[in-house]
Amino acid sequence: MKKIIIIAFVFMFATANSAFAHTGLEDSNPANGEVVTEQLNEITLTFEGKLEQSSTFELKNSTGETIPVDNITIDEEKLAGTLSTPLDNGNYEINWNIVGVDGHQIEGDIPFTVEVAASEKQEDGEKIEQATPPTAKPTTVEQTEEVKSSSNVVPFVVVGLIVIIGGVFLLLRRKK
Repeated sequence: MKKIIIIAFVFMFATANSAFAHTGLEDSNPANGEVVTEQLNEITLTFEGKLEQSSTFELKNSTGETIPVDNITIDEEKLAGTLSTPLDNGNYEINWNIVGVDGHQIEGDIPFTVEVAASEKQEDGEKIEQATPPTAKPTTVEQTEEVKSSSNVVPFVVVGLIVIIGGVFLLLRRKK
């Protein structure tokens, strides 16, 4: 009977660790909370594992409008897209939604701010200033590190472990 208890606990700890092995965001350009000071031409997201083809992302401005991103591609663990037009100064957020090779759908957000120095151009002999930097400060990395997982694996593992432990205790009570 002691062997069954030991095997149940070993099984419990072996399966509990694998339930948390999801593909997470490793790196991004722009980075989480970054203030971009030069024109941004490409957005790249690098994850800890290989991505499925249904993975994607979208770019939104501070009013929630979707900014077009062209040619979103997936190359192993890298998700990338190009911007056809320069971004205006302001706050933006990349909303990514991936499916890892383990089949779990994971999503997250990457806020960043664009503050490209105002350029001047000549138009009819007058100088016109294009864009001014935003006054809002970007959110901190700690505030936006939340990664939302739509996986139901953890509750199933917990319920399974409770059933196993309950079964072991019932067996022990019957033998006494």
